[in-house]
Amino acid sequence: MPKLSRKRVLLVSVNWLGDLLFMTPAIRAIRRANPDSWITCLAPLRGVDLLKGNPHLNEVIPMPAGRGFISLIRWWPLILRLRSERFDTAFLFHRSFTRAFIVWAAGIPQRVGTRTWKRGWLLTTAVEPTPKDSISKVDTFLRVVEAAGIRPDGRHYDAPLLPEDRKVADALIRELGVGERDRVVALHAGANWRLKRWPARNFAQLADALAARYGAKILFVGGEGDLPLIQGILQRMQTRPLVAAGRTSFRQLGALLARTSLLISNDSGPLHLGIAAGVPVVALFGPTDPKLTGPLDSARAVTLFGSIGCPVPCYQLRCPINLCMHQISVEQVLSAAGKFLS
Repeated sequence: MPKLSRKRVLLVSVNWLGDLLFMTPAIRAIRRANPDSWITCLAPLRGVDLLKGNPHLNEVIPMPAGRGFISLIRWWPLILRLRSERFDTAFLFHRSFTRAFIVWAAGIPQRVGTRTWKRGWLLTTAVEPTPKDSISKVDTFLRVVEAAGIRPDGRHYDAPLLPEDRKVADALIRELGVGERDRVVALHAGANWRLKRWPARNFAQLADALAARYGAKILFVGGEGDLPLIQGILQRMQTRPLVAAGRTSFRQLGALLARTSLLISNDSGPLHLGIAAGVPVVALFGPTDPKLTGPLDSARAVTLFGSIGCPVPCYQLRCPINLCMHQISVEQVLSAAGKFLS
């Protein structure tokens, strides 16, 4: 990419909260290379709360929902706004044709992103895609900024805990009856895809064993949609855990996880948020490949990968046996937890 002024930079983000965390090393690299630039990020509404505390961004703009040309009607006011703000460079981290077209329609002269057969002509710097599912998502995003001559600045995630987030987490911890010396183990049993969920009976057995073996207080976390799943786990338990699911925003959840000794989670947004918060994690993987979305710091994470004999990643929406997640035993998870709790 030619060396041009990057005074006003637009970042077009990915959709999922976990993927937004994977994108933060690329955001940091762009800021370090352009310390005086104005950097704006277009993000889905659910990601605005997470990104608005990012120290490397000046502004976060929510993007309209929808895809395809029919959605351009909703995007038109935004296109006019982007035109008026005269961005000179755009980094497209999402491979969407629609988003590339919108950046082109906004008249942004430098457009950097991964080439696809549909949108290559819309990019001024097109990054050749790697073979599908061959590198981590963090590195996929870093390849985009490297194509613009920007060197990576590490692979750790940025999700700063703001004072108001810590205040909410502290109040919730006190309300749940957790003392200063209590050892808290957070469990996240949900996932956006059913096949990624470790069985409920396993979580119940694990929670009881953690309480008995380590004297830990068990804290179930997640969103409001996880509550029915958690209720099913509680019905199988002998001990009584704490439940914080549905009581925090995503960023407030990061502050809550920072107060725990360990997080045990399926491959999900809260798993990656816990990593960003610096919490030791035990990550449970089955139909998804930890090479792509797993923890990058092996010193503070143990990844248990149950997919033996199945192609991974698996994009099946239904599986009659879900063998991969059933292959991870309660004893394996207890052993992994012991590395951080013993």
